[in-house]
Amino acid sequence: PATSVLDPQNRAHEVDNLYVVDASFFPSSAGLNPSLTVAANALRVAAHVNQAHFAA
Repeated sequence: PATSVLDPQNRAHEVDNLYVVDASFFPSSAGLNPSLTVAANALRVAAHVNQAHFAA
């Protein structure tokens, strides 16, 4: 929390149940089009949210 806004699952430290799944999780701008990286990260975070909050 002292050096970042998000944890490794892209959950905000200061706001409960807020996950960041767009390009704003990048620490700086990308040199190329980040669409595939953003999509892959969104799928990874969605899998985590599903397992953490909806799995039986």
